[in-house]
Order: sequence, then C-alpha cells, then structure tokens
Amino acid sequence: MRKLLRELGSAVSGLAPNARVAAANQRAELAQSRLRSAIDALPEGIVFLDSEGRYILWNRQYAEIYHKSADLFEPGIKLEDTLRVGIGRGDYPDAIGREEEWLKARMALLKNPGTRHEQWISDGRCIMIEERRTPDGGTIGLRVDITEMKHREESFRLLFESNPVPLLVCDADANAVLAANEAAAAYYGYAPADFAALPLEQLFEAGDWHDARRAIGHAAIPQERIWAQARSDGARLESILFTREIVHDGQPASLVGIFDVTERRRAEARIAHMARHDDLTDLPNRAHFRDVLHQGLSDGQDVAVLMIDLDHFKAINDTLGHTVGDRLLAEAAARMRDTAGDDAMVARIGGDEFAMLLPLNGDQDAATRLAGQLVLLMAEPFFIEAHVLTIGATVGIAFAPADASEPEDLIKYADLALYAAKQDGRSGWRRFTTDLDEAAQQRRRLELDLRRAVHNGELVVHYQTLVDLRTGCVDGYEALLRWNHPDRGLVMPAYFIPLAEEVGLIDLIGQQVLQTACRDAAAWPPETRVAVNISPTQFRDPRILHAVTQALASSGIEPSRLELEITEAVLIEKNPTILSTMQAIRDLGVGIAMDDFGTGYSSLSYLLSYPFSKIKIDRSFVDGLDRRPEAQAVVRAVIGLGESLGMMVTAEGIEQPEVVEYLRGEGCLQGQGYLFARAVPASELPRADEQQAAAA
Repeated sequence: MRKLLRELGSAVSGLAPNARVAAANQRAELAQSRLRSAIDALPEGIVFLDSEGRYILWNRQYAEIYHKSADLFEPGIKLEDTLRVGIGRGDYPDAIGREEEWLKARMALLKNPGTRHEQWISDGRCIMIEERRTPDGGTIGLRVDITEMKHREESFRLLFESNPVPLLVCDADANAVLAANEAAAAYYGYAPADFAALPLEQLFEAGDWHDARRAIGHAAIPQERIWAQARSDGARLESILFTREIVHDGQPASLVGIFDVTERRRAEARIAHMARHDDLTDLPNRAHFRDVLHQGLSDGQDVAVLMIDLDHFKAINDTLGHTVGDRLLAEAAARMRDTAGDDAMVARIGGDEFAMLLPLNGDQDAATRLAGQLVLLMAEPFFIEAHVLTIGATVGIAFAPADASEPEDLIKYADLALYAAKQDGRSGWRRFTTDLDEAAQQRRRLELDLRRAVHNGELVVHYQTLVDLRTGCVDGYEALLRWNHPDRGLVMPAYFIPLAEEVGLIDLIGQQVLQTACRDAAAWPPETRVAVNISPTQFRDPRILHAVTQALASSGIEPSRLELEITEAVLIEKNPTILSTMQAIRDLGVGIAMDDFGTGYSSLSYLLSYPFSKIKIDRSFVDGLDRRPEAQAVVRAVIGLGESLGMMVTAEGIEQPEVVEYLRGEGCLQGQGYLFARAVPASELPRADEQQAAAA
C-alpha cells in the first residue's frame, strides 16, 4: 500500500494549482485523463490534495466511500471545509459533542501524514485512512472500507471474551500470554490482568513445557495428546489443546483453546481401577490376579498361589443378611491383607473365595507358614454390628515352577488342593500333589459319564417296599435311584448324587425321578403310596412346587399318594422360603417325611416348626435294636413323639425278625428293609394280591 501511495504521489505531483495554467496543454490533459482512468480502476479510495489541503483529484471509489459528502468535492475546495460541513450534518459520529476538538485532531493528522487511523461514518461504516506526502508538499490519501473486518474483530472479541472454553492468545514464539478470557482465568486460577506478565511456561508442568512451546509456535498440536498443566495453586490439570494462527494487534500470534479432561481422566482411572478391583473389598479381582500371575510366571518368578475359601460364610450371610455379610467380607479381606504383608498380592476371586500370590525367593515353607497363619487368624471372632461371628478359612496351595508353569494350571492345582482340604474337614490347608490331579481327572470323567447317562436314560428308578408292621401288608414303595452304568453295572446313588448336586444336574435328575415315580404309581392299587427323595439342592429351588404339581397332573394320581422325603440339611438355613414351599406342598395334599431322623443336632425343633407328616427313624438306630438298650430308648422316644404330633413313624433298615417284633411292641406302624424286600424295578414288583411281607 505504501509503495502504491509513493507511485501515485510521483505521478500527480505536477497537478498542483501552480501547474493548472499548463493544463490547457493537450499533453497534460491526456496525462490527467489516463491517470484518472488508472486510479478509478483501483479498489481503494484515492484522493490527492495540494500543499494547502485542497482537493486536486480523487477516484470513483473515494466518492462512493464518502457518498454523503460527494456533493462537496470540487477541485480547489479544502478538505477541512468539507469535513466541517460533514460534521454539521452529523456524518462523523465520533465528532458529535466535540466538533472542534475532533476537527483539530483530524487536521493534525493531515499535517503529519505517515500513520494509519480509523474513521467511523454515520452509516455505520469504518474507513481506514493512510496519508503520505508527495514530492511537491501535497498529500496522497488512501481510504479502505474496513467495516467487515471490524465486525469480524468485534465478533472475535465477543467470542473470545465470553467463550466458556478457556482461550489464550500467545505471541508467535509461544513465550508469553498476550490475552486470556475469563474462562481461562478461572481455569488456571489467575486474575485476567495477571496474564499480561505471565510466561506461558508457568502454565505447563516441566515435562510438557518444551513440547508444548514447539507445538504452539508451529500451530501443530497433536489433538490426541493430553498435556500436563498447572493451576496457580499447584493443582495438576490435564488438557487437550488446539491452536490457530491469528493476527493480534497487527502482529502474528497463536490462539490456544484448552479442553479440560482432568475429571474425565480421573473418571477413566476410576473405571479402570473398578474393572480390575472388587468394589466391596477394593482388592484386585480375578482378571487382575490372573494378569499379574501371568506376568510373574513369564518373568520366571518362583511363586506360590494360595486359594482361600471362607468357612460357614453362607449361613451367616443368609441368617443375618447381606449387609452384615458384606461387612464380614470386607473385614476378612483386611485381615488377609494384613497377614500377607506387602510382598503378597491378595485378590477376591468371587463370593467368599480369595486368592494370594506370594513370591517365594526359594523358600516354599513361606507359603505353608502363611497358610497356617491364615487358618488361625480367620478362626478368631469378628465383631460386626453387635454380632460375634466365627467363621474360618480353608486353604489350598500350589507352587511354580514346581507344580506348574502356566497360570491356569497353577490356579487349577491350588483349587484342587483347596477342595481336598475341604474334604478333610475345612479350617485347614493342603498343598497340591499329583494324586489330587488324578482324582480330579477321574471326577471329570465321571461327570461326563453322568451327563451322558442323564440324556441316554441310564438312570433308572427301583422301588423298595414299605410295610404296615401291624398287618404285614405292603403300604407303599420308596423310589430309589440307580445308575445302570454300561461298564460298572448298577451304581448306588451315594456315588453320583453329590456330584450331580455340584455340577448342577440334580434338578433335572430329580424331576425325572419324580415324573417316573408318579407315572409308575398310577399302575398300582389306588391305596398304594410312593415316596420320593428330594435332595436339599432341589428342595431349595423355588421351582420344586411346579415340578410336584406337574408330576401329579401328568400321572393323574391323587396327591395323597405322593410323599416327599427330605433331610435335615434342607432346613439348617432356616429360610422362610423353604417353610412356605413346604406348606404349599402340604396344602396340595402331598405328605412330607423327615428322613434319617435322629442323625442331626436339632431335628426335634424342626418337627415343631415345619409341617411334616412322617418321621423316618435312621437305620443306625434300628440295626440290632433288640440288643441295644440305648437305641431302644431313642426309638421309643421317637415313636412316642410321632404319636403325640399325629405323625406316621417309619423304621428304616430292618433286617432281623426280632427287630420287627420289638417295633410292633412299641407301636411303630411302618417299616422297610432287606428283611421285607430289596429295591427292584417297577416291572418286578409283586401283584397286589401277592404283596405280603416276609415277616407277616
């Protein structure tokens, strides 16, 4: 622009008033005409003034810019006079109320050209003015309509100052903060005025400052990077930055926007922690434990894995509620953590199961000592909400690399040792041995065989006679499950029922037995009843009521002909749901017998609390009853109790005629045992007219 002013000034210097006499010269007129054509083609407004400030020449754009005053433009008219008229008409809003002062300041600028200034016009436009001296003492002026630019600047200012996103304007070298909006001041904890003297370095932590300075200076900040920044109070901030090159006060600068991700990163850290830790105990969870174990084994570390199961926790959780149970788990976890020390990793695997990873440093005895300490410490009472709670712990141990070098194998072997310790009676510990693995393999093969047996119909129902001891007649049959194994022959339920309960097959098996027993009973005389054993696991399932009603409906037998036998193990939890289930079954008309009576520690209280219709005296009291006074006392008491409560009493395991005579004498009404018959398939049961007991 300045070059243009110099060139135009040289071209017009000969057009001052003292040269007008020569204007008649044809050549001069031609030059003036060409000059006018040239300046009219320019997009900027151009004006030429003589040394007295009189108009010489102006282009079309100049007249359009000052269209309100264009009627005043005449060669020889002073600029000052046109300005004065314009002031009087209100063309210059900045002059209102200070007309002479404004005019004086404007003329001072004309007399000392060389700078730029802005001039607002009443129609809302802003004109940028730049004026230069010509060689003959005149003035050439440039006028540019910068209204749109000013609007953009104002918009930027408003956007910058009121933006909720923290924004900074930095110098081109990214050393200093030139401006900051209110959001940035609040974000960094400084007063807005403090930023004027604030080094940009002060806003970044040392490790990020040099990278940030280079990135901002080159407007090349990687958007995915998280920058560590600092508040005035020293608090750590984490931000994503973006930058743009701008012009600030006529100089190159950078606009830096700050997106705070501090809370997001904290939330992400919390989520990551939650994904790797148990929310109740804050211990590492199963996934975290496996990962750390895998890394340790990959590094060749000598370690032990301890699998820990809390004893009797479920009973406490069910009787006192989950709030107490959760408190107990948290305190048990804290006790384990304190016992293990800083070197060991303690994890909650799930429920009441925990695990420890212990570096050994060549000392395997460290793991067995720790296991012994855990057993002793976990047996000490816990004091929770006015309750004194006693549980215990059972521990299984496996060593790497002695037992295994793979994480899954090591955990599996520690689990096998834990299972063996439970079988030994709980509240103790065992270390893994190879025979435990062989036993587990056998158990796995048995499980696969059992699953196949369920689906292939290898499980069959046999029936043992129930005899009326007064008449010797058949009173009914007890359904007893057998496994017709293709290789092992007939397998008794004690061998496979516990496994069926563990692997979740017992419900399916129980339903099959119930359906079969009711269907077979439909072919018997209408007064003959059938008794079916229900496992504790099956009875705790709320679907048992549906299974009973379905079996009765599909077979068509009267509910009074069906009797369910349960053991004390069903009732030990004192669950109100079990009581309501029993009552619903009794309301159907189905009988419920307490099986193996006398072997538990509180069977008598159960008889008073639950709606039983029969008591079955366990075979341990019946065998050799006629020769055992202590057993006679128990049997006599049970028979009397049954009479008092209106319950049938059945003696199991009768094998001697003398026992039958004794039971009759005491008033026992029903019995069963090998003396009368062994369990046989339904097809081998005698006809009704042949059903007489051997002892009749």
